[in-house]
Amino acid sequence: MTIKIGITERGDAGLDFSWVDKLLPAGNILITKSINDVFIKLAVAHKENVIVHVTCTGFGASILEPNVPNKLWTRLQVIKLIAAGFPVQQIVLRIDPIIPTERGIETAKGILSLFEDTGIRRVRYSFMDMYKHVKNRFEDKSLPLPYEGFCAPKTMIDNAMLLFSRNSTKYDFEACAEATIHKLGCVSQRDYDILGITEKAVVSGKQRMGCSCAEGKTELLTRKTKCWHNCVYCYWRS
Repeated sequence: MTIKIGITERGDAGLDFSWVDKLLPAGNILITKSINDVFIKLAVAHKENVIVHVTCTGFGASILEPNVPNKLWTRLQVIKLIAAGFPVQQIVLRIDPIIPTERGIETAKGILSLFEDTGIRRVRYSFMDMYKHVKNRFEDKSLPLPYEGFCAPKTMIDNAMLLFSRNSTKYDFEACAEATIHKLGCVSQRDYDILGITEKAVVSGKQRMGCSCAEGKTELLTRKTKCWHNCVYCYWRS
């Protein structure tokens, strides 16, 4: 029987708490840009079978992420989560997405420095996908397009990879649907090991091109629209 692991990719687990009554016994991955006090209390209460992904791109409270808390607040809340008894080995710093322009890479570099003393080792990243509706939002807000194609050019990716290489002794980097050396599913053997699941993770690759997630990945949220954060790069059209 395939082990089912819950995940909150469809929305933000710090805004939509409907996941609380849907948690799966084997394990769950909660992803949030809003690690507020209510979320912290719930995460600690369910720490036996929960991994928390704290998303902090460095663009919080900017035109790109108008309703996302800023990076300093996020860091303080992470420290509060750890102090409340949540195991640091069950926390993942998520820089999702990185916009791999010169400014974007410097912003990601700042996030890595900001969280260096927290004890977090795992860092998940992605690069921004330029969907047509994302391009339209950039244009509507008079923002320059970082690149014309759907994916960032190789030269930009190479610059980001150099950043990761320089921080490889401090962090364990991972990414799912990116063609990099850090390819690891959003639900992976690493998660199985942390959650104490003895079965081996079997990659399904069904969610999207390049997906390297394990079978049994199960969405816990039902929302199919943009959340309150209203990020310009959101993959939801509306």
